[in-house]
Amino acid sequence: MNHQPSDKPLTGDTRLIRQMNRSAILQLIREQGPISRVDLARLSNLTPATAFSIVEELVELGLVQESGIGDSAGGRKPKLFKFNPNAFAAVGVDLRVDRLIAVVTDLDARPVARIVHTYQGDIDGEEGARLISAAAQEVIRRSGMPFEALVGLGISVPGIIDTENGVVVKAVNLGWEQVPLRELLSEHLTLPTHIVDVSAALAVGETHFGAGQGARNLICINIGSGIGSGIVIGEQLYWGADGVAGEIGHMTVDEDGPQCRCGNYGCLERLAARPAIIERAIKGLKQGAVSSIRSLVDDRLEEVTVQTVVTAANDGDEFARGILNETGRYLGMGIANVVNFLNPEIVIVGGGVTETAGETLLEPLRQTVKMRAFDIHARRVRIVPAQLGIDASAIGDATWAIIKAGLLASSSSVPST
Repeated sequence: MNHQPSDKPLTGDTRLIRQMNRSAILQLIREQGPISRVDLARLSNLTPATAFSIVEELVELGLVQESGIGDSAGGRKPKLFKFNPNAFAAVGVDLRVDRLIAVVTDLDARPVARIVHTYQGDIDGEEGARLISAAAQEVIRRSGMPFEALVGLGISVPGIIDTENGVVVKAVNLGWEQVPLRELLSEHLTLPTHIVDVSAALAVGETHFGAGQGARNLICINIGSGIGSGIVIGEQLYWGADGVAGEIGHMTVDEDGPQCRCGNYGCLERLAARPAIIERAIKGLKQGAVSSIRSLVDDRLEEVTVQTVVTAANDGDEFARGILNETGRYLGMGIANVVNFLNPEIVIVGGGVTETAGETLLEPLRQTVKMRAFDIHARRVRIVPAQLGIDASAIGDATWAIIKAGLLASSSSVPST
């Protein structure tokens, strides 16, 4: 089964061509506004009549606004137009193993409302659909946006997704397999709904509105309860033949390592995700390690978190710092392999663990990449934290809904004349 989104071929249908032209004009106004209609026609290679007509259509839709008068070398001064990000809104819901983040954003992916729900215990697909639906409806209500102003709902789930059919093929950490999530949601919501992997959502958000702006080739690494990545090549999100590209978490970094939930041994995810950090801390403490972690949790080792380890490390605790250094080394080994293979301009590291640990984790990660990647790659690649914070995947979900609505270009494109 092909799980990647389909790109339907151009058929020559004039309606499709006009839609493509409209998207191209809108993207130019987004990027270069305030801008005149004459300049839009020139930059888009469209006839002035076509460009002028599309601008008027966008003004009527509220997507574009007049923004003053431009200069003229002679004759009538041109009207200038700018993008209106408040014309419509999108919803993004990021579902994880233990929590859910939902946002409503404007068309520049700026959140106007946000909620977080936490939960414990396993949830099946039907319960997941109910949680997503309830969260989407609540955040829409909080945003004050009328339903007709919403262009769509983007959802991210950690796992392998059939994006075309809205099916969660396999989500190891959730225990889901072949869950028809879009179909389940259709019983509760009527919005156009798009489902992607959490790491792809992170890549979409960071590429358009975060640390990846301006880069043509990048990798987004998502470190939380699991580890995944979103890959952008030539400004296009890369899905792979079956839509599963980016499963860096199941790269083997220690062939003698512990068994992963996927069945393999020594996976990066098993050694460097949130559960692995906590497991190493508790195991070391039980074996007699001297550390302030113990006092931070009042000897209740079951309450150790990544934040506990980071707090201790930042206070000079050598045991805690050693745990984060080891984690950074494993991550650096995996990322060095990806850097050697794909040669990205930038590696963006996000997710809950990164948000919590920050430079305490990123520094040993960078040092390992510098040591293990080819010199030319290691010198050029930048390794930076995600800019959109803990909401990055939810914002990426909303961004994906905006893209699918034709209101944001997924890559540079040349319009048809």
